[in-house]
Amino acid sequence: MATEFKIPLHRFDTNLLPPEARQVGTEAFKTAVMLHFAAEYAAQGQTAMVTVDDQEVTVMAFPAESSALDFVLPMLKAGKIAEAVPFLESLTKSAPANAAVLYNLGVAYSELGQFDEAVIRLKRAVQLDPGHAHAWVGIGNAYHRMRKPELALQAFEKAVEADPNDGYTRRNLGGMLIGFKRIDEAVTHLRRALALMPDDPQAIFGLATALEQAGTDAAEEEADRLYLRFIEEHPNSPMVEQAEKARTAFAQRRLRSSSVGGFRPDVMMYIAGALQTFKKLGAQKRQAIALEIAVLGRSGLDINDPADKYTLKSLPGKFSGLHLLAIMYTAFRQIDPTMETGADFGAEYQAALEMHKG
Repeated sequence: MATEFKIPLHRFDTNLLPPEARQVGTEAFKTAVMLHFAAEYAAQGQTAMVTVDDQEVTVMAFPAESSALDFVLPMLKAGKIAEAVPFLESLTKSAPANAAVLYNLGVAYSELGQFDEAVIRLKRAVQLDPGHAHAWVGIGNAYHRMRKPELALQAFEKAVEADPNDGYTRRNLGGMLIGFKRIDEAVTHLRRALALMPDDPQAIFGLATALEQAGTDAAEEEADRLYLRFIEEHPNSPMVEQAEKARTAFAQRRLRSSSVGGFRPDVMMYIAGALQTFKKLGAQKRQAIALEIAVLGRSGLDINDPADKYTLKSLPGKFSGLHLLAIMYTAFRQIDPTMETGADFGAEYQAALEMHKG
């Protein structure tokens, strides 16, 4: 239980402070006040947390460092970062050798965009505790946001050295290695991260991204499965759109690799059928069909299975995944020829148009 009291600034005895720190309101004054109470309560075996504003000094005394930190952590979890910083700064005066306090203060400064301050505190934390893996990650994140990728990479590598069985450290290093085009290493670390944190969305997405760049068919197939899993498990994530674009690109490559000379006669026939159907439908109906297919595609259309296993509310019949993709492409081409559809059926579309003209 904390003991708390407040002292109005006009009643605080500045003679308790060094002469150079007696001007009320200066940073030197605030620091000296914190150090004064920290020393006073340390002599009693307690930890003081002190804040100084324009009106008063607030002092809270705790029986131990851990209980003082426990008071601040809920503020951080609630997103009250700016409110927590003065308390954490005070704790660094009362408990200068507490790596946990410095770590939380460093992360708080990083969240506030004060990256230089963050790095200073976090480096102190790892000096006190070289095995503090998450402090190394914090340093890496700060450097990354400062656009210093080499320093960020070094910090992330230190984090994994400190704790190779921490999925968080592996995930951050793997993600950084993608940026350095060290894809095989990135895959190794991200695969380990996912093994340690099987449900972590960033590990799923990160491994998919690394595998996408690995350049092999097997890696691309695994990336496709991981992107689909990400879309299904985290449909509201802002990264879903990127995952969907990647899956569309995979599908396109598979389509072209299975065609003769890059041309798909089956797609041409699907488009020709769609053109015939759309003659009887207005623009609004065509758009409704295209949008329904696009929504269905978010959960993954299997364009390699020729079986007619999909149905639409807006169009009667059963369709294969490839058939639906061709219908959607046709609808969007008629709505807006410049629209990016994610499918490259230009040659098949032109051939189908010529067929209709004939």
